[in-house]
Amino acid sequence: MKPVMLSLSVWMFLWVMGAPAWAASKEFVINDTTGHNTVKFKSDAPLELIAGQTDKVTGKIIYDDDFKFDAKHPFTIVFNVDLASFDTGIPLRNQHMRDKFLETAKYPTAVYTVKQIQTTAKPPFKKGQEISLISAGDFTLHGKTMAKTIPLTILYLGKTATSETIRIQGNFPIQLSDYGIERPQLVFQKLAETVYVNINAFGVHK
Repeated sequence: MKPVMLSLSVWMFLWVMGAPAWAASKEFVINDTTGHNTVKFKSDAPLELIAGQTDKVTGKIIYDDDFKFDAKHPFTIVFNVDLASFDTGIPLRNQHMRDKFLETAKYPTAVYTVKQIQTTAKPPFKKGQEISLISAGDFTLHGKTMAKTIPLTILYLGKTATSETIRIQGNFPIQLSDYGIERPQLVFQKLAETVYVNINAFGVHK
């Protein structure tokens, strides 16, 4: 079976042309006040291994209520990460990362907006089922936006009396030079050119 590919432009066209009604959609909100969401990074340079993380992650995930992935069922996935909140375990290093590399006073957030999803998953999406997606979209960091493809895993955790929850995870590399983040000569051996990022976030529908 070939993976299903959909885009925002496709479903907007179908809406204008009078396509059949979509299933009801649900918005799962990622809230940075819960403390459950994390974005971690790792830089493995010759002289130093640097790891950091933050729980300041916000965003939203919108699917139809059957979690179908075709042109009749629109979707939205957006992640926002507060870069100034990353903690590497050393306050001075945190300051250098914020001020000298990420320049968070000028570029406070990183944003990933998904535009396409590719998957072979078969609906409906049931409690405890985990599906894999290949997402493609725009990743903005340090004031520069580039096309990015990120594998994602979604786990449907089910409903309670007051809410419904999904978990979304992903791992991906970032080339610092792609986003104009310079490594001064003195730290070339301490900060790797490629940084590996892991995201683990929970979306809640109420």
